[in-house]
Amino acid sequence: MEIKAIACDVDGTLTGHSHWVSLDAIQVIRSLEADGLPVILVTSRDYETAGWLSVYLGACGIVVAEDGTLFGDFRSDEPPVLLGDCAKIKHSLTVLCEVLGDQMNVWMWPGRICSAVLQLANGTSVDQGNAILAERGVLARLVDFGPVCVLNDVSVNKGTGLQEAAKMLDIQPENIVAIGDNFNDIDMFAVAGYSIAVGNAPQAVKDQVDYACKACFGEGFCEGVEHALACFYPRR
Repeated sequence: MEIKAIACDVDGTLTGHSHWVSLDAIQVIRSLEADGLPVILVTSRDYETAGWLSVYLGACGIVVAEDGTLFGDFRSDEPPVLLGDCAKIKHSLTVLCEVLGDQMNVWMWPGRICSAVLQLANGTSVDQGNAILAERGVLARLVDFGPVCVLNDVSVNKGTGLQEAAKMLDIQPENIVAIGDNFNDIDMFAVAGYSIAVGNAPQAVKDQVDYACKACFGEGFCEGVEHALACFYPRR
């Protein structure tokens, strides 16, 4: 395999419990970019947040945001490309509000274009929410993130977003190493040429990757990059 880019999740992969970005991870990102290996951020965060983070980290500026709902080159003057359907999200919120009522709270998260952040009351699960959407024939899904969940268009995910980002870089997805920590990263792992889970990832996620790190969070990202470069980029 020839590595031509690194794709990485943000929360839980570059950050830890404090939500601080690992300083070691920043150094690794800048070293990769200096060696001509662009770093693509693939995240559930909104496009503006992801874009500015990419700039501040010293990454290439190409980001996949809102779990694959949109992507773009934040360093360019072009607006992001929308892959999801905002009408599906609006309809989904209407349906969930009708059925769940005060068992659901919608967070007004600034910057989100085609997804929504929800908090479900105790006793109401993401599976119940998805069952409601399926029964109504709504093509959207809830993804669990612990204290909150995110509502996304079911037709897009981190994998579809990464494929579009690869086209923007004029490379093939199989030349990308993907690093993440959670279930929503599995779609990204499926399209990348090599997949890595950091040490804090659930075992069910680790079972689906090519390499599982011992170190957690940002230190795990650094370990994963070192492993991938040793395997596939020996000239570095």
